[in-house]
Amino acid sequence: MLLVAGKSSPEELTEEDIGNAIEFASKLYARKEWSSGYIHAMMLPNSGILMANPSMSKKRSPNAIAQNLRALLEEPEDPNAPICEICGRRHSRPKAVYRSDFPLVGTGGVPNYFPSAKDGFNVCSHCLFLAQFLPLVTYKVGRRVLVIHAYPYELMLELHKEAINDVRKSFLASTARDFKRPENFLFHLLGELMRKTERDELWANASIALYYFVNNNQGQELDIIHVPTPVLRFVAHASKKDSQGWRRIVAMGWRKRPSEEEFEKYEKSYANEVYARLLSGESILPYFIDMKDRRANSKWSLLSFYCSEVLGLDKDALEFIKNVGDKIVETLERLPDNQLSRRVRELERTEKLYQFEAFFVNLEKLRQRLGIEKPLMTFDEFATILTSYGEDLNVSWRTVKHLLLFRVYEKLHDRLMKASEEAEEEVEENEEVEIFGMGVEE
Repeated sequence: MLLVAGKSSPEELTEEDIGNAIEFASKLYARKEWSSGYIHAMMLPNSGILMANPSMSKKRSPNAIAQNLRALLEEPEDPNAPICEICGRRHSRPKAVYRSDFPLVGTGGVPNYFPSAKDGFNVCSHCLFLAQFLPLVTYKVGRRVLVIHAYPYELMLELHKEAINDVRKSFLASTARDFKRPENFLFHLLGELMRKTERDELWANASIALYYFVNNNQGQELDIIHVPTPVLRFVAHASKKDSQGWRRIVAMGWRKRPSEEEFEKYEKSYANEVYARLLSGESILPYFIDMKDRRANSKWSLLSFYCSEVLGLDKDALEFIKNVGDKIVETLERLPDNQLSRRVRELERTEKLYQFEAFFVNLEKLRQRLGIEKPLMTFDEFATILTSYGEDLNVSWRTVKHLLLFRVYEKLHDRLMKASEEAEEEVEENEEVEIFGMGVEE
């Protein structure tokens, strides 16, 4: 209703705004594309209020639907009825409400979809009235509809503006730019929103849940996708501070990495592992580096923000690992290209803790041979690198490995790529290549 009126606060709404919203919705809902193709088929099957029941097609008109909505808004309260289970302020309608009038609740004789397994949903006429406007702000994504619930509500308004704008342009429900995956569409919207607004307060304590569902006579399907607040802050930060880096990270989430021209097609059509990991609480740290091209995908500042905000890595620990990475670079940059590549490969191929340990031992020996006076690290620092982060899925020695590789790729990418090209030429000539060892397990 706020979006239809072009206002930002519920306190600003007037009776005229409510009347205009009723008129706007009724004209749309009377159209066949909305009544049978959208409302009846996907959200409110057999709705009597919105006259989406196929048997009502001859009587259906904008005026008839508008009268139903006004009657609902003006319906008197029954003081003997239970309190509304949504707002808790008004008495519910005497007649129980089923899924034909309110999405995703049950129908008669199927009590498991109702609070306390009751027969019907206790909801007041005002809350039910507001629910009738839901079709206007849903996105049609594939064969289901998407509703984005967000806090604060200003964020929810921003995320649903496109739906209303699409309705005004085409008089049809928004197809979410033909996205087939709800999470892909959300992350795309978040990125756009962050780049075009300077309202950092939207993200301070933001939370989002996606309701991706279909509700019709053939069945009901529902996926609820929670987006953790730290993830929202990270995506907002990435979109604003390093949008190209974030784009490269996302591109790593598809099995076949898309070209710049293919990116939009992939984003609209295919599931992305980066998005899936963010939503499930798994680390995306490996996607910050491209081991094939030996490059860092983003700025160090974005990596640092992700580690502290999402992984919860202590900032002092992160700075310590960065300094170790700089010492590794200090050592490796003194080597000729072919030896440089092999030493980095040793770190890249570490899969076990003893291999990770062997890399540092070998590197310390190398520093001594090169005449570098200061050691790579002290014994206590070495123990911290190896053991202090434990085997936690997010913060472990593998986390340290990816951070160190990021720093190495960031500083030495050009030389590493040159070395790789020379190595490929050497392989073509000799048809074999020596692989630097990674330590032997006792």
